[in-house]
Amino acid sequence: MSDLVIDADVGVVGAGPGGMAAATRLAAAGLSVAVLDEAPRAGGQIYRQPPVGASASVGIPEPPSHDQGHALIHEFERARLLSVHGATVWDARPGRLWFEHEGRSRLLRCERIVLSPGAYDRCIPFPGWTLPGVVTAGALQVMVRGFGVVPGQRALVAGSGPLLLPTVTALLGAGVEVVAALEASSRWRALRAAPGVIGNAARRREAVWYMKQLWRHGARLQWGWTVFACEGDGRVQRAIIGKVDADGRPRRGTARTIEVDVVGAGFGLVPSIELGLRLGARSRYRPERGGYCLVVDEEQRTAEPTVFAAGEICGVGGAEVAAAEGAVCASAILGELDGRAAAPEVLRAARAERRAADTMLRAFAPLPGLNELARPDTLVCRCEDVTRKQAQQAAEVHGDSMRAIKMGCRAGMGPCQARICGPSLQAMATGQNARVMDRPVVQVPLKAVRADTIRNAPEAC
Repeated sequence: MSDLVIDADVGVVGAGPGGMAAATRLAAAGLSVAVLDEAPRAGGQIYRQPPVGASASVGIPEPPSHDQGHALIHEFERARLLSVHGATVWDARPGRLWFEHEGRSRLLRCERIVLSPGAYDRCIPFPGWTLPGVVTAGALQVMVRGFGVVPGQRALVAGSGPLLLPTVTALLGAGVEVVAALEASSRWRALRAAPGVIGNAARRREAVWYMKQLWRHGARLQWGWTVFACEGDGRVQRAIIGKVDADGRPRRGTARTIEVDVVGAGFGLVPSIELGLRLGARSRYRPERGGYCLVVDEEQRTAEPTVFAAGEICGVGGAEVAAAEGAVCASAILGELDGRAAAPEVLRAARAERRAADTMLRAFAPLPGLNELARPDTLVCRCEDVTRKQAQQAAEVHGDSMRAIKMGCRAGMGPCQARICGPSLQAMATGQNARVMDRPVVQVPLKAVRADTIRNAPEAC
């Protein structure tokens, strides 16, 4: 067999909490497992490890949940399975995963597939969001925790949702002064998350830990505030911040300017569902879970019976949800082979984690008024340099669907394939903030790869 083709009983996409939990259990049961992951080491975004030989996050405190992450990584790295890092999956069909690895096109053939590719940052365009020094909250965590990079001296963190706190504490731990930490949701809206925190021991410990970290550094969240714009000569030097109303619309009269040299903007996460759609899974729009998510049954099985999914691809929920659902995937696959159902206790644990996450995330569902931050001349698609006005003109001429807007102005047709602009582009172009957005358009290659990778793919695609 060529080294360009791998055969396994189960192929797992993603070595984050969900993928690791599924893979280790399947391997322990004696199945051959191959894991494809884009990162250089296991852990995913939340448990990201520094490159081999580096000590990136030394001195930066970790929340209690990272103890579980270290245990998962320890178990995964000692399991008898094949782990291929630096692998970009660019096409798939049931039983087949084509991926690029070290400049070559390779193929994983498997009987079953477990998808746990995670999510990506939700970006809300505002004036100056493309300036150097303005990055997503997730990118800041990668820089600080993953590579030991101190991105600046005076930081603004703005956005909405539970991910703001890890970003703030990572920056504080790296010695960065957090000038302001802005949560767009109101304090009273956020109280809806209390049952999901109080009723779950792990999340309760996590919340207490973050409160202690903020208190220790004299930092606090400003509720009902966000970033209106960023300015600077060649890179960000100033940020204009202000209050927003209950729907996230900027209250321009409250604007004030602060001096900063780095801005982290994190408005939640968007599930990475493209691979699932390519494999025949169905999706459903769940704004509280980040947008379109894969539809799965109780055993995490998609509409394609040989494809299972766990974690953020089924809706944003966090590491605990992903790990619990990954365990369900493994239990369901092993049960199929033995002619039985997944273990009841594993199903119960996953349901409990998902309920707690849903309760918490409903308090931070996307605020439609934040789409009004962008002005007519604000870039909304940075790949194709399309402004909000141009997108609106395209919608007026060609129609208000995402496909029509793309055809009219090329927005969403760049390398990111609308992963960055897509979740808010349609709303900004049409002004219909409350409508259900169109499902992402899936096409091959699913991610940017070399032309030779596609041309030299093992077997016919």
